[in-house]
Amino acid sequence: MANPYPIVLRERAVRAYEDDTASYLEIAEEFEIGVATLQRWVRRARDTGSPAPLPKKGGWHSPVDMPTLLALLEERPDTTTAELTRAYNRRVARAVRVHRSSIFRALQRAGYVFKKNDPDRPSSTRHASKPCAGPSGAG
Repeated sequence: MANPYPIVLRERAVRAYEDDTASYLEIAEEFEIGVATLQRWVRRARDTGSPAPLPKKGGWHSPVDMPTLLALLEERPDTTTAELTRAYNRRVARAVRVHRSSIFRALQRAGYVFKKNDPDRPSSTRHASKPCAGPSGAG
């Protein structure tokens, strides 16, 4: 959802409508807003005394329990996100199982960095094929 219009613009538009004899359409064109938007602002100002936007509601909350995650990090500070996810899911005993990406985002919000590779995993910078045999002897 987009952010609301600034309160200063809302107040100026409502004040212009209430102080002038212009129509909603004229005031809306002057402030480059929609007519219905101006009507809502005027109605809200009359009902509540201010055209301020309503507070944002809803949203999504992380299923990761941060105290549990931080306790796991203290026990094993050098684990990958995959290992940390397995340990977290064992610790919460199937109450709320989470995916590795949820653990990763929780770590980012907490300001932690993470290991990208498993220590037993081979390096990805190896050659894909055997080196060239060298120049040919033909010629």
